[in-house]
Amino acid sequence: MKRKIGSKQAVSEVIGVFLLLGITITLFAILNSNVSQFFFGSSIPLVNLIGTIDQKNNMIYIEHNGGESLEGTTDIIITIGSNTYPRNTSDLLIDINNDFKWNFGETLQFNFTGIDITDKYIGVTVIDSNAILLSVVLQKGMS
Repeated sequence: MKRKIGSKQAVSEVIGVFLLLGITITLFAILNSNVSQFFFGSSIPLVNLIGTIDQKNNMIYIEHNGGESLEGTTDIIITIGSNTYPRNTSDLLIDINNDFKWNFGETLQFNFTGIDITDKYIGVTVIDSNAILLSVVLQKGMS
C-alpha cells in the first residue's frame, strides 16, 4: 500500500482563499478612495444668535454672539403679524470691520418705524446654506 505524505489540493485551496481575500481588500481600498473624494456640500455653520426688540427705537436686533462668520447672502425673514419681511444679511448688517461678513459681536438692525407691533406676533428666522440657524418668537401675538 502506498502512503500519501502530503495533499497538493489543500495547498491550492489555501492559495485560492488568499487570492480572493487579496482581491476583495484591493477592491474595497479602490472603492473607498473613490467615494472619499466626493464633495458632499458645505456644512451647516455653527453660530449663536440672539434676537431682541427695542420698542423705544422701533428696532429689532439680531446679535452674532459666537461661532462662525456668516456671509452677506444669509437670509433673514422677519414676520410681524401676518406680514413677512424677507431680507439678507447685507441689507441689515452693521459691519464693524467692513469685511461684508456677519462676525462675532456684529448686529443686524431692522427698523419697524411705522409698523404697529402692539399685540402682534413677531418672529425672526435666519437661514444659511439651506439650514435654519435661528427661529425665534420675539413677541407673542394676542389670540
